[in-house]
Amino acid sequence: MQDLISVEDLSRGEIENLFSTVDHLRRTPDVFRHALAGRVVCTLFFEPSTRTRLGFEAAAHRLGARVLSVSDMRNTRLELGESLLDTTRMVGFYCDAVVARHVEDGVMHRIKETVRVPLINAGEGQIRHPSQTLIDLYTLHEHFGAIDNLHVGIAGGIRYSRAAKSLIAGLRKFSNIRLHLVDAVQEMDEGTEFPRELGELNGVPALEYSSMKEMIGHVDVVYVVRVQQEKFTDPAAYQRQLNKCRLHRALLSRASPSLVVMHCLPRADELDTDIDDTPQNKYFQQARHGVVVRSAVLLRCLDADSRRGAFGRGKSW
Repeated sequence: MQDLISVEDLSRGEIENLFSTVDHLRRTPDVFRHALAGRVVCTLFFEPSTRTRLGFEAAAHRLGARVLSVSDMRNTRLELGESLLDTTRMVGFYCDAVVARHVEDGVMHRIKETVRVPLINAGEGQIRHPSQTLIDLYTLHEHFGAIDNLHVGIAGGIRYSRAAKSLIAGLRKFSNIRLHLVDAVQEMDEGTEFPRELGELNGVPALEYSSMKEMIGHVDVVYVVRVQQEKFTDPAAYQRQLNKCRLHRALLSRASPSLVVMHCLPRADELDTDIDDTPQNKYFQQARHGVVVRSAVLLRCLDADSRRGAFGRGKSW
């Protein structure tokens, strides 16, 4: 039994072993059709989700597990005053693994104290999103053949994005990565410096730029994250920050032809749809990897034997 609370809990070797499982799943999906037969996976989302919840549920179904889903907390006894930890304790009695998302930083360690089955963090506060990070790293691994030695650019509301911060933590597992940043700040943080410790990779500080236009010619990959419009009270302040980070097709002329564009989605105005039909677009492939990477996570956390029998043929991942 293995939890997945943070990508920081994984070694580089464990990440690469998971990539091998993903490759195996993609090559021979039928081998895994009943790998989790008889298991029950519960998705417990205290915060809205589309891709992550459906990705885990699709993964569980494709591996032969049954799924219990609580997608709307208004349908639970939390509305009548039951504590979060009593709720998670009860859920842990009913299943073989809990996949949970919550808006509060640090809550997964508290939840883990209440459940005796594997706990998978499906997004927590502004810090951790390990399954998304594994999807991101796998997408880089598949495209470049290796993650070492890449110049990785991240643009958007980085200091507020759990996907961005979790990705940076994952990149620290690899060698000679250079991080390049365009930081979009909310009104309360205008004029403040980007937290050095957040962008530092193995003792090397990130390179900061004033705009996407300035950064794009220096990187192998651009990872775009949302500029969180709902956090702004001044539309002009939002537009200033968006303009720094927005990626559109005209900017691709300043980039290497081999540039890769990624985004954890959902997107807004920070990533134009005119990038969609370019060869640089890897964000839809990134999203497509969500089910198979989360399948590998479930197999790892449940110590499943992938050699269980399978019947019939299904579509490829």
